[in-house]
Amino acid sequence: MKDKTVKNKIHPLSVMIILMAMFLLAGCRTAMVPVRDTENVPGPGMVWEGSSSLQQEELITMIRSSDAWAVLWKRAFDGPAPVVDFEKYEVACVFLGHSADWLYSIGFGEPYMKDGRRIIPYYLAQIVIELAAPFKAQGQYHMQVFEKNPGVDTVLEKADSQGM
Repeated sequence: MKDKTVKNKIHPLSVMIILMAMFLLAGCRTAMVPVRDTENVPGPGMVWEGSSSLQQEELITMIRSSDAWAVLWKRAFDGPAPVVDFEKYEVACVFLGHSADWLYSIGFGEPYMKDGRRIIPYYLAQIVIELAAPFKAQGQYHMQVFEKNPGVDTVLEKADSQGM
């Protein structure tokens, strides 16, 4: 009698469902509190971004102190803020809140001087996707560390999305 070898066959659809579940679960793990790598002390160019925060209202601001930074993180992520040296750095923050009309790619351009102030342009580019259900904003945000210019006021200014 000839031995029959039985091979386990996995349906390709099963593999796709498993991979999608893994992807969604990985996304849920970091949905509310951004991942913070403790070995990367925030410095120029450090970025925190995501599609979900507890920040209900739109907020576009520069954070210049540890106290304001701690308050923002508590309100937006219900957790402790990463350490930032506010003697050297400031953080540009754009939160779209829970009333945003769509998903956007948020980014910052190169700072430039205008009328004695440093301007950091920020861009909103609409993400083109097809959703199975109506869109519901979840507090999308983007924050980036910039070096301080002593004695110069820094402001965020909305720019054309073509700069992204």
